[in-house]
Amino acid sequence: MQFKDVTVLVVDDEPRFCEILREWLEREGCTVLAAENGRRALELLQQGEVSAMVTDVRMPVMDGAELVKRAKAMGKYTPAAVAISGFSDLAPREAYDLGVEAQLSKPVERKVLVATLRRTLTPREELWADPFAPTSLPDTMVELGSLRTAEQHKQITFGRGGFCFRSGVRFQEDASIGFELNFADDRRLVSGQGVVRWSVAKERLTGIEITHVSAPARDWVAAIASSNQTVSFIPRST
Repeated sequence: MQFKDVTVLVVDDEPRFCEILREWLEREGCTVLAAENGRRALELLQQGEVSAMVTDVRMPVMDGAELVKRAKAMGKYTPAAVAISGFSDLAPREAYDLGVEAQLSKPVERKVLVATLRRTLTPREELWADPFAPTSLPDTMVELGSLRTAEQHKQITFGRGGFCFRSGVRFQEDASIGFELNFADDRRLVSGQGVVRWSVAKERLTGIEITHVSAPARDWVAAIASSNQTVSFIPRST
């Protein structure tokens, strides 16, 4: 991913931290805009298209969660959103449902921030084409009819970067897993890998961020993700 054509909006009420992020990202070739709170950030989003937002969560006037929510509600375009905070302000399930693609903790390292932004701005077809990573965990196999029927029956729902599915198994959060989704009526077998971002046993729901998809189904899944009508990165429910 080349950063020379990327505009990043940095939002933080700490001027010095904002300046540090600006220096890091400009060094990578990004065009960087800065705002001290969510309200000012929304004004900048209205003035010109932004590729990604890097926002603090706790801020006066308008916090990062409200900023992401309102930015998505604008309906003009969907900038990638990365949240940075010194506190556990947003539970993963809520953050991913809002549209946040990654959460980083302060103090953040430059290489971590750059790598995260690069990943969020890479097209899904390219991102998911990486070779499968070794994992000791068994594949999770889910038998479904068609995608449309599975969504109607609240078995699975896709977001822009992953999916929420119904399962009686409690998965370990942040664990890497393999999965096979067999949409028999669509004649689509989706073999892939992902990371468990949250799992709620009492609701029998789990949120998976997709990291790899095998070639036969990759374009199909990427099209589902890009055409999704929600703003969720991973939906909080089916």
